[in-house]
Amino acid sequence: MTTPARKLFQAGFFVYIFAEKLQWGMKGKFIIAAALLPQFFFLGGCESFKDLGLEGRPRAYIKSPPAMWDGYLPPEGSALYVTCFEYPSGYDYIRDTLHGAGAKVALYRDGEKILSMPADGLDPDECRVVSGHLYTPLRHGGWTELRRDGEFLFSYDSEEILESLVSDGESVATLGRRPSEGGFCCRLDGVEKFTSSRGIPIGPSDGPGALHMDDEDYVFFYRIPMVGASGKKSLCYMVKNWEESQVSLPEDIIGIYDAICKDGTAYVCAENLAGGGSLFYEGNRVDILLGSGAKVTSLRLFTIGSKVYMTGFYTAPGKRYRMVWDSAAAVRYRLDLYDSNWIYPSESGYFCIDRREDDIRCFFGTGIILSTYGRLWSSRCADCLGKTMYMSVIDEGGGTSTLYRSDGTVAMTVGGVITEVCYSTLILPEDDP
Repeated sequence: MTTPARKLFQAGFFVYIFAEKLQWGMKGKFIIAAALLPQFFFLGGCESFKDLGLEGRPRAYIKSPPAMWDGYLPPEGSALYVTCFEYPSGYDYIRDTLHGAGAKVALYRDGEKILSMPADGLDPDECRVVSGHLYTPLRHGGWTELRRDGEFLFSYDSEEILESLVSDGESVATLGRRPSEGGFCCRLDGVEKFTSSRGIPIGPSDGPGALHMDDEDYVFFYRIPMVGASGKKSLCYMVKNWEESQVSLPEDIIGIYDAICKDGTAYVCAENLAGGGSLFYEGNRVDILLGSGAKVTSLRLFTIGSKVYMTGFYTAPGKRYRMVWDSAAAVRYRLDLYDSNWIYPSESGYFCIDRREDDIRCFFGTGIILSTYGRLWSSRCADCLGKTMYMSVIDEGGGTSTLYRSDGTVAMTVGGVITEVCYSTLILPEDDP
């Protein structure tokens, strides 16, 4: 682009932003992406915004929020919880050479700080909000100690990396990996209930994990890698209330993607020899149909209400889609995007986050609703409920994190790193006043 054209663009862009700030009263450099603005300024052969992808820094406002946010109220008793690790000024939290020394972990509920305590020795990725409480595991000297809202719960003589935690308000069940011994251990209130020296829990490592509750039952699945007649193979097991049973799968299944139990029915999502995905439940097998040269990868299961869905990538020559299939393998959603890091289903549709280096875009359906740049700590730094999405971004210079709503407004800004954003309903133990 020539220098005069660049100056014309810059002048027009800042006039546009100034006008929009007067209209919305928004602050900062966060901008919602819109495809029309770059095409307006770049007439005469320049690339459109769609072609630019994530390379350009400028972003434009949408003049009015989409109607999908109108009139939705979250379920009674639910609140938005945000976990933040507040580091001393100037501390390099990415390298974390001092293992969090001097940091504090804070918990916010609907924007109000309700808890703050020293974070020395805590792993941000293991701290979890469950039923409105913050659980913090601490490993030291061959022991693991678990606290709830800063208060001691229990400890056990084993160092285990917390993978999953569920609670009914009274008992707390944990599933932890044993890096030194191999395998994993599942506990109830710290008491060992089930162990496997070779098993690998089945469930997304950056999500809630394998352990979950189906009504009042504790359930998880695990796999053991094997070599069968067809080559690579995995044995699959379900553990319900600490009782184990093997899940029978056909010979052409070479890997297990995910598994959950819903309303007493086990659902197992697997990889088959043809390069596709198969779903097994109640004696049924459902295969995802593949076109010529296509394959399915990275399948995960999720539920909305009583229904179970699969999501993953469908790759065909020259194309890659983020897809959602129902339990009959019928396509329910497709996003034509080469890579979409995470998907967040809600009652109103599908939110997706696409992150490439420090450029972050959020989609609702197939349209971009948020676009900014910074860092996203993990997939647990965003959540949606109904028609609203919240996404936290660590600012480029570090030091602060900003929580954005899906209408482009700022929900809160905190000093430190937001490590989890989640909707949760507070459950109090029976002995609480």
